[in-house]
Amino acid sequence: MINMEGVETLVSKATEAREFLASEEGSKTSLVLPMLSVLGYDVFDPKHIMAELVADVGVKRGEKVDYAIMSSGKPKLIIECKKLGDSLGLQGMSQLFRYFTASRVKFGVLTDGIVYRFFSDLEAPNRMDSTPFFEFSLLAHTHADLEFLFKFRKGCLMGQMKGLLKECKRRRLISIIRSSVQYTLQPTAEFVDDIKETLLNTGLVNVSKKELTLVASSVVLEEAIKVVERSLEFSTVLPEVRSIISDVVGSDIEELINYRMATNSIYLYSMSGSTLARIYKEGLMLKVSLNGQQDPKSLRVVGDLRKYNDIIRDIFTLPMVRS
Repeated sequence: MINMEGVETLVSKATEAREFLASEEGSKTSLVLPMLSVLGYDVFDPKHIMAELVADVGVKRGEKVDYAIMSSGKPKLIIECKKLGDSLGLQGMSQLFRYFTASRVKFGVLTDGIVYRFFSDLEAPNRMDSTPFFEFSLLAHTHADLEFLFKFRKGCLMGQMKGLLKECKRRRLISIIRSSVQYTLQPTAEFVDDIKETLLNTGLVNVSKKELTLVASSVVLEEAIKVVERSLEFSTVLPEVRSIISDVVGSDIEELINYRMATNSIYLYSMSGSTLARIYKEGLMLKVSLNGQQDPKSLRVVGDLRKYNDIIRDIFTLPMVRS
């Protein structure tokens, strides 16, 4: 179960405190430890969370990993922390790689307190993969990201974790697909070279790389906006909304709800015509107002409606829908 209240509190705290966190220790105490608490761990109990776990590698002594999630006296997941805003690139990965090997764990996390990159040994046993299978951003995530993050909550890192590892492989697939999509969305030098090669047998062979880069940047942005706009078309959104409502409150109640699509909104009415919810577009973002609330919620994707399952259950009761 997702601790939504804890997540929302931590998001607010991170948003307010990020400009004041100037050290690795600040990131640890203000962000990383509270995140572990949200996931249900007692951060003051070394049986749950071990700080400064010794992870000596070969003849090199004194190597210590910042935190380890423990189970039955053994580390199951290790966490290497960096200062907020520091690169989570090669240097940090190299440290985590060494600790991962020495600790004989299945999971390693590299974080600055906002971004959490999860690694495992999905490609070769006992050897940490070179790319993360999952990346979670505290300030930019979907409900699906939260659902997966909470698969690492207290009590889940026990035994052989076969089910969890299967889920991690699926997230690895998503990560690979996302990287491929990002490759086409970012006109890097390599991407421009690929386009240049396709022009060899055309009348455009003399187009410069500079011009190609400028044109590619413009076209990529235009096409990305088109994709987002199509995903926000209400003919696409409404079936997803109905499916989520049905999952949350049951098909017998969902079938009693009246839906109306307007130019910029989807209204959800009770049988008597009272507005129970409104979903609308604001730029390239969806927002939802539940039961006339003055503080509409932003939805990165339609599936983020599930963040508000408890509110939906309170609103879409049988008496309310029939009234």
